[in-house]
Amino acid sequence: MPPPRTPVPPESLGLARIEPRHVAALRAAAGDEAVLDDPERLEPYARDETEALRFPPDVVVRPASVEQVEAVLRLAHAERLPVVPRGGGTGLSGGALPVCGGIVLALERLDRIRVIDERDLVAEVEVGVTTAALQDAVEARGLFYPPDPSSRESCQLGGNLAEDAAGPRSLRYGTTRRWVLGVEAVLADGRRIRAGGRNRKDATGYALAQLLVGSEGTLAVLTAATLALIARPAATLTLVLPFGRLEDAAAAVERILSAGYDVAACELMEEAALAAVARVETLPPPLVGSAAMLLIELHGRDPEALLEDAAGVESVAHDAGSGDAMVADDAAGQQRLWRVRRKIGEAVKGISPYKEADTVVPRSRLAELVRAARRAAERQGLTAICYGHAGDGNLHVNLLRGELPDELWRARRDAAEEELFREVLSLGGRITGEHGVGWVQRRFLPLALGPAELELSLALKRAFDPRGILNPGKIFPDPGAEGSR
Repeated sequence: MPPPRTPVPPESLGLARIEPRHVAALRAAAGDEAVLDDPERLEPYARDETEALRFPPDVVVRPASVEQVEAVLRLAHAERLPVVPRGGGTGLSGGALPVCGGIVLALERLDRIRVIDERDLVAEVEVGVTTAALQDAVEARGLFYPPDPSSRESCQLGGNLAEDAAGPRSLRYGTTRRWVLGVEAVLADGRRIRAGGRNRKDATGYALAQLLVGSEGTLAVLTAATLALIARPAATLTLVLPFGRLEDAAAAVERILSAGYDVAACELMEEAALAAVARVETLPPPLVGSAAMLLIELHGRDPEALLEDAAGVESVAHDAGSGDAMVADDAAGQQRLWRVRRKIGEAVKGISPYKEADTVVPRSRLAELVRAARRAAERQGLTAICYGHAGDGNLHVNLLRGELPDELWRARRDAAEEELFREVLSLGGRITGEHGVGWVQRRFLPLALGPAELELSLALKRAFDPRGILNPGKIFPDPGAEGSR
C-alpha cells in the first residue's frame, strides 16, 4: 500500500489547503500552460528517487521566469500555502516530496546558461540546467566544473545547490558549495535577493550564499548561481585495485592519501557490492572473489607524470595488501573500469527494494563502518551492501528488504538504521554526507545535533520563512516547530 497522501496535514503546521481560487490565481501569475492540476500530469511530481514513496501535490507550477517565481511565492506567503521547490527529482532523501500537498514549484524551465566568462573563470547559470549540460558547455571551452553527482545527466543545478551535492571527485575538488560564488534566490515572501557575486574572496557580511547552499529548499527558492570554473585537466588516469581483505583496502586509502598523491576520486566497493554487480555485469577476473575493490582516479597536466604517480599508488596499495592493479589512461579504458562502480545502483535495485543510508565517518574508520552496517543488518535479518566515496569517508549503506511484508520491513529497517546511525556517530561521523536530511532522515537529526544547535537551526528557518511555507516537513523531526502558526 502507498503511504497516505499527506502524512503531514497542512493544518497541523498552520498552513492552508489549496482551493480552486488559489489555482486560478496561480494561472494568472504564471500562465495557463505553467500550471498543472490534472492528476495524471501531477503523478511524476509525486515521487523522487527515494525508495517507494509517493505524495501527490495539489498543483504544480512550472515558472518560466524569476518574476513568476516571485509572484507564486507572494501568493503562497499571503495565503499560507505549502511550496516545495523541485529540480530533476533525482534526490535520495525525499527532499522534493510534497508531504503536505500544496504547490510543487518545478524549476526545470529556468534552464539558461546566462554567461560563461573565460576571463574571470565563472559561469552564471539558472537552476534548471542539468549538471551534465553545464559541464559539456564549459568543457567545450577547455574549462571544468568539477562536482559530479552520479545523476549528472538528469539532476539539475538547483537540486545540487539545495542538497550540496557531491560525488566521487569531491575528494579532490570538494562538494558543490565550494564552487558557489553567489546565488540569486527568492525569499518566502516573494522578495528577490542576490548573495555573493563573482569574487573569489568576499568578507562582506554574513556568507548568505553559502548558508543557502545545502538548505534543502527550506530557507529560499534558488533561481540562479554564479559558479567558479577551472582549467580542464589535461590528463586523467584510472586504477582498479583488488583486495583479499576489507581492512587492507581501508588501510590502503589512508596510506595512499598520506603519501601525498593528488587523488581526484577514491571509491570503495566491498564484497557484497561486487557480488551484486556480478549478477548484471561480468567482473574483470582480478575482482572475482575479492573482498573489496578500490577505484582511484588521478588528474594532472602531464600524462607521463601521471603514469609515475599511478606506479607509486600501486606500490603503496600493494604494500597494504592489494593484488595487481588494472590501469587505464585512455577514455574507453577508463569507462570500462568505472563501469563496475557505476553499475551498483542498477544491480541493487534488481535484487530487492532497499533503503539507502548515506553515512559518513572519518576515513580511518571505514572498515569499522562496514562491519557496523553488517551487524546492524544481520541483527534484523536484513542484508547490507556498502559502497561509496572512501576517500572522504562517505559510504552508502543499502539495507535490502528481500521478501519481508510491509509492516515487518518497516520495523526492521528502522531498527537497523537507527542502530547504524548511532554507531556512525560513535565513530565521529554524521547521518548524511551528500544526500541531505530531507524527509527520510529527519527523525535522526536529534542524534546528530544538540539542543542548542537545533534551536539555532530552527531560528534561522523562522527568520527566512516565518510562516513555514517552504518545503514543510523536511529536516526537522517535529514539523510543528518549523514556522509560526
